[in-house]
Amino acid sequence: MHQPKRIIRFFTKLIDGGLCCGRPDETDRQMLARVGKQFVVLLLVITLFDDLLHLILGTVHFVVELLHLLFELIEESIEEIMEHTLHTTHHESEIFIINMVLILMVFGLYQLYQAWPRLYRSWRRNSRVIWLRFTRGQSLYWRTLPVGRKWKLIIAYMIGVFCLLFWFFL
Repeated sequence: MHQPKRIIRFFTKLIDGGLCCGRPDETDRQMLARVGKQFVVLLLVITLFDDLLHLILGTVHFVVELLHLLFELIEESIEEIMEHTLHTTHHESEIFIINMVLILMVFGLYQLYQAWPRLYRSWRRNSRVIWLRFTRGQSLYWRTLPVGRKWKLIIAYMIGVFCLLFWFFL
C-alpha cells in the first residue's frame, strides 16, 4: 500500500521542483531555457517515436526472455528434484509442475479479481490527487506571474509551436 504514496511524492517533486511549471523566482533567461528544453524534448519524442517505441519494446522483450529463462531454470530444478526423490518419470514430473502452475495462476487471478475494485478506487483517487496538484500548481504559477512575464511566456510557446509546425510541414 506504500506504492501509491511513492508515486504521489514523485509527481509532487516533479511539479514542485519546477520541471512541469516554472518557479516564481526564475529569471526570464531561465524561463526561456525551460520552454526551449520542453520543445526540444517534444521534437525528439515526435521525430524519434519509432525508435523510442522499438527501444521500449526491445527492453520489454528482453525482460520477458529473462523471466522465461528463470522460469525454465526453476522448472528444471523442481523436475530433477522430483525425479530423484519421488522416482517419477520425466512426463509425470512435467504434468505435476504444469498442474501446480495452473493452480497458482488460477489462485493469483482470483486474488486479483478480489482486489481489483480496491486497486481501481485507489488508482482513481491517486490520479485525481496528482492531477489536482498539477493544475493547482500551474494555476498558482500563472497567477503569480507579472503581466510582462506572461506575455513573454505566451510568445515563447507560440514561437515553439510555430517552429514545430514549420519543421513538420516544411
